[in-house]
Amino acid sequence: MRYFRPMPVNLFPKKPTVSAEQSQQIKDWLNEILQIDHQTVISLSQLQCQDSGCPPIQTAIAIMTSPHRVIRIHKPIPDITYADLVQAISNYSTLR
Repeated sequence: MRYFRPMPVNLFPKKPTVSAEQSQQIKDWLNEILQIDHQTVISLSQLQCQDSGCPPIQTAIAIMTSPHRVIRIHKPIPDITYADLVQAISNYSTLR
């Protein structure tokens, strides 16, 4: 009798590597676009989604103003462009 091994499923695929320079570039662009102080905390997080129709990696950007704001871009951090940020902010009506 032969036994078949099930194919391994990677439940935790690797997230793209992000350099400090890439993160800082996005923060600098946001400071410029939103005209906010460089002391404002901006947090970038890459998130994975296993749901159908969801991108494998998306980036959540939290801008710690009062009230704080969160925008999501359906790309990993290294792939985000200035135009992506402008588009995401224009789609988020409460960002000013």
